[in-house]
Amino acid sequence: MKVVFISLDTARVDHFGCYGHPFDTSPNVDKVAGQGVQFQRCYASDVPTPPEYTAIFSGRLGIHTGIFGFEGQGAYHPGPPMLQEILARAGWRTGAISNLFYTCPWLMRGWQDITPPGLRFQGGTAPEVTDEAIRWLKNHGENDLFLFVHYWEPHQPYVKAPENHRKLFPTNSYKRIAPDMRFINTNPIMKTFYEYYHAKGEGDPKMPSEEVLARYDSQIHFADQEVGRLVDYLDQSGLGDEALLIVTSDHGEAFGEYGFIDHYTCYESISHVPLILRLPGKFPAGSSVDGFIYGADLMPTILDLAGVDIPSAIDGESFLPAILEGKSTPRDFIVTDCNALVTQRMMVRNQWALVHTIHPGPQTHIKPYELFDLKGDLESDLSGEHPKKLQEMQAELAGWLAAQLGGGPDPLQQAAQQGGWMLSHPAFIHSMLAHLDLVRGNKLLWETLRRRYGPGLELLGSGGAQEPEWARGMAK
Repeated sequence: MKVVFISLDTARVDHFGCYGHPFDTSPNVDKVAGQGVQFQRCYASDVPTPPEYTAIFSGRLGIHTGIFGFEGQGAYHPGPPMLQEILARAGWRTGAISNLFYTCPWLMRGWQDITPPGLRFQGGTAPEVTDEAIRWLKNHGENDLFLFVHYWEPHQPYVKAPENHRKLFPTNSYKRIAPDMRFINTNPIMKTFYEYYHAKGEGDPKMPSEEVLARYDSQIHFADQEVGRLVDYLDQSGLGDEALLIVTSDHGEAFGEYGFIDHYTCYESISHVPLILRLPGKFPAGSSVDGFIYGADLMPTILDLAGVDIPSAIDGESFLPAILEGKSTPRDFIVTDCNALVTQRMMVRNQWALVHTIHPGPQTHIKPYELFDLKGDLESDLSGEHPKKLQEMQAELAGWLAAQLGGGPDPLQQAAQQGGWMLSHPAFIHSMLAHLDLVRGNKLLWETLRRRYGPGLELLGSGGAQEPEWARGMAK
């Protein structure tokens, strides 16, 4: 058996044509969707990149792996063998075209071949990734194989797409769908954050949201072209007739909606991801599955399909019966964790999303519990209008969490004591230094930063005192 696992990093589900986007960003991915099974409600269990890829390959959620962000090797809680380890031990050839391992060394387990494009985290280009994937397939295509192909497009900075892709998405076309930015423009810390972020990434601190969207879509189109080139090779070589082809992402992206950019939260635009599986002759072409699944469910599903034993001590569950027999997926709801600029946990059931914000970071408009109708306005908290639904989902989330923890402490609550990893990001440090009075006035945020950085924090803005070592140069 052969498995080719393609991940388009930071690919927001509603920016693909097959998921209803009004712009033609993804003709090749759309074609694969027409040949395979499209999953409508796949969610990341953990955001952003390190915890979600850890969940995908281990089949375990972040509250069990210990990975919520960029904590490093010491935070990882080892468990059963990962997907690639199990397949390698079963005689498969395993390869990864990815530089993910620079920040996630625990994920190196089980890969027989690793090619890191650009020789750095987030390095390389989409054509380089495709070239290496095709080279690897030419060398190992006769074997049972598992190949992970990781495209960093469309991840920020939004300057990666060549001009022939960029011109296909004129900025003015996006004005009708661009967020109004009211939550960012009324929060001085976040407004400065936005300006620094785009000044460093694209050279324009005042970049309007419609241009950000247009650039982002051009990068999806650029990556989609390379997906098409890889799929063409699979099909022309004959490998595509026998290979399970997976196309997905680790998380989505925000462009100012509800006061967020990038992927520093777990709201719907970030946690909901595309997932398409194609297996000619076995999976029904042009079909759709509506039930909830996690990225972490891919590990047991692949093993189930391959006829390899699934480890018992994992969180993921095979959704193969939903594909082959039309059964329900194994989940009635999903829960997503995030510890970035904010620390949050979101539960989604039916059309409702309950968001529990444990630490709001620099955001001032967020309540501890919010309720959103995913079929309505995703910037409107409806917790006040639907108190019974709020209480019902709060109780369900508490029950789920208790079952997961087995009487132990909640590691996400513990992580919130130090705040999310984005509180060390240069964009936040710059914004904090620019608005120290506001930061000091936010008691929760200030106390968190004091725990995180210690007494040196008091030196900031103290009438000429020397900037502490941890902050020196970060906001430059």
